[in-house]
Amino acid sequence: MSGLIGALVLVGGLALIVWGAERFTDGALRAASRFAVSAFYVGAVVSGFEPENLVTGAAAAVAHLPQIALGTVIGSAVFLLTAALGLTLLLVPLPVAAPRAGPIAMLIIVALSAGAIWTDGAVRRTEGSLLVLAALGLMTWLYRRSVVFRPKTEAERGARAREGPTAAGKVVGLLVAGTGAKLLGAELVVWGARSLISVAGLSETFLGMVVIGAGESLEETARMVTPARRGHPELAWGNVVGTVLVLLGFNLGVLAMIRPLTADPLVLRFHLPYLIGCAAIVAATLLWARTPGRGLGALLIALYGAYIAANLFFMRG
Repeated sequence: MSGLIGALVLVGGLALIVWGAERFTDGALRAASRFAVSAFYVGAVVSGFEPENLVTGAAAAVAHLPQIALGTVIGSAVFLLTAALGLTLLLVPLPVAAPRAGPIAMLIIVALSAGAIWTDGAVRRTEGSLLVLAALGLMTWLYRRSVVFRPKTEAERGARAREGPTAAGKVVGLLVAGTGAKLLGAELVVWGARSLISVAGLSETFLGMVVIGAGESLEETARMVTPARRGHPELAWGNVVGTVLVLLGFNLGVLAMIRPLTADPLVLRFHLPYLIGCAAIVAATLLWARTPGRGLGALLIALYGAYIAANLFFMRG
C-alpha cells in the first residue's frame, strides 16, 4: 500500500510541476514579448528555461538523493533529444531554422558537463559555478548570433506601449502561481521517490534517469509540436538547444552549488556516453540537414526505446 501511495504522490507531484511550469512559461512568454529578440532566441531562453527540473533537482539534492538530482538533468536531456524530438518529427517535419551557433553551443555545454562529472565522478561547487557561467556565456553568444526582429509599424509599437498594469499583474500572477506549484510538486516528487526506492526496489539511478527524467520533460513534445504546426520551427529548435544548455549548464551548476553531486558508476559508464551520442546526432542534424522528418524521428524513438531497455537490464542485473 505504501508503494502505491508513493507512486501516486510521485505522479501527482510531476503533474503539479508540469502545470506550474506551463503557468510560469505563459507568464515568461508574455514578459518576453515586450523585448525585440529573435524567435529562435525566445524559444531558447523562455521554452528552454526548465524551472520544474531545477526545483525538483534542488529538492533531491537537499534530500541526499544525488541520482534523482542528476536524473533531472541527464535523464531529461536524453528524453528531450530522443523521445520528445523523435515524436515531434514523426508528427511534423521540422525545417532547420537555427543559427549554426546553436548546435555548436549545445555540443560545448555537453562536453563541459560530461568533463566535470568524469573528472572525479562528481560535480563540485567550483565546477558548478563554472558551468553556470558557461551557460550564461553561451546564451549571450546565441543572442548575438541570432537574427533580431523589431516592431515594424507604429501600431505594433503602440500596442506594446499600451500594455499597462493589468497585463503586468497577469504576468506576475502566472509567475507566482507557477513557481508555487512547482515547489510543492518538487517536494511531493522527492517524497514519492523515496517511498518507491524503499518499497518497490527500484534503484535510485533508474528512478532518476528514467522515471523522473521523462516525467520532468513530458511537456517538451507539446512545446515543439505546437510551434512546428503553426509554421514556427525556429521556436521548436530554440527549445531543443536552449533546454540542453539550461539543463546541462545552468541547472547542473546550480544543483552542484547547493550540494556536490556524486554520480553512480553506471552514470559514468552508460548514461553520459549515451547522452553525448544523442546530442551529437541532433547537432549534426542542425548543422547539415534541411528538413528532418519521420526517418530521423523513428531513429530517435528507437534510441529512447533502447535506452529504456538498457536501464531495465542494468536494474535487474
